[in-house]
Amino acid sequence: MTNFLKSSLVFLALVWASPSVLAQEALIATVNDHPVTAFDVNQRIKLLQFRGERNPARLTRKAVANGLIDDIVTIDEAKLGHVDPTEKEVDEQLGRMAQGMQTNAAGLKSKLEAAGLSFSGFRDFVRAQMAFSRLLQVKFHEKVTVDQAEVDKKFAAIKADISGKVAKLENDPRRLPVKVLALQEVNFPVDGGDPQLLQSRAIEAGQAAQKIKSCSTLQSAVAGIFNVQVGRKIEADSRKLPPALQAQIDAGGIGHAIGPMRYPKGIQLLVYCGSRMIVPPKLNVQYPTRDQIEIMARNEKYDAVGAKYTAILRKTAIIEYKDPSYAP
Repeated sequence: MTNFLKSSLVFLALVWASPSVLAQEALIATVNDHPVTAFDVNQRIKLLQFRGERNPARLTRKAVANGLIDDIVTIDEAKLGHVDPTEKEVDEQLGRMAQGMQTNAAGLKSKLEAAGLSFSGFRDFVRAQMAFSRLLQVKFHEKVTVDQAEVDKKFAAIKADISGKVAKLENDPRRLPVKVLALQEVNFPVDGGDPQLLQSRAIEAGQAAQKIKSCSTLQSAVAGIFNVQVGRKIEADSRKLPPALQAQIDAGGIGHAIGPMRYPKGIQLLVYCGSRMIVPPKLNVQYPTRDQIEIMARNEKYDAVGAKYTAILRKTAIIEYKDPSYAP
C-alpha cells in the first residue's frame, strides 16, 4: 500500500471519528516515522502512576511524551545494532516482573487492564528498558555501579536529615504534654436575674460548697436544695484557665468546690474532680534501609547515564514535534 493511500485512509478515519477520539489520537510527534499520540501519553502517565511514580515533574505531559520518544529511539538503535530483545526474552522478563508481584503473566495482564492500561504498551515499556540496558553495555561500554562509601555517606545524610526533622517535631510546643483538669458544674438557676434571689442562691451555693468533699458524693451533698442541677463534667486545659481560678484549684485540691460565682442563668459552683496528663504518642518513624538507599543511588546514577546517552541517540534520530509545546 502506498504512503499516499495510507495517508488518505488515516485522513478519512479522522474525518469520521468523534471529537473525543480525535483528542485521544492527536499526533504529538513522529520519531523515525513512528507516531506518538495523546493516547500514548495518557497511557504512559497511567503506567507510571501504576508503578508508584509520585514525582509531579516526571508526570507532566511534556516529560512523559519525551520519555516515549526516548523509548522509540532506543528500540530503533537496538535493532540497528542487533541487540534488541526478542519476543521470548520480553515474555521472560514480564514473567519475572509478574512473579515479583505475586502473580503470573495472565494475572499481570489482568491487573494492567483493570487499571485501564494497554498490555502492549507495557510490553513496549519493558522492551525499551531492556534495549537501553544492552546498548549501555554493547554500544557505550558503560556499567552502572555505585561506590559503597558513597552509599554509606548518602545513608548517613538521609538518616541525619530525618532525625533532625523528627527532633524538631518532637520539640514543637503543640506536642508538649498537657495537664487536663476535670471540673463538675453545680448550677443554682435563678429566674429573671432578681438581685435578692441571686443573693439567696449564692448563700445556698456557699453552704453546699462547705458540704462537698468529692465528686463521687456530690449528689448527696446537694440533696434537699431546691432546683440544683449537677451539670456535665468538663475537661479544661490547665494552660488556658484564668490564673485566679487555677490558684483556687491548687489551694483547695481534689473534691474542693470553687465558688459561688455568676453564670448566665444564676449561680454556679465548680468542683475539681482531678486531672490527667495528655501525652502525644511518640512519632513512629521508619528509616530507609541501607539496601533501599543503595537502590536509590543506583537509580539516580542510572538516570544520569540514561540522560547522557539518550541525548547521543537522539542526534541520529528523525524527531518531528507536531505540537511545539512538547519540544525540549
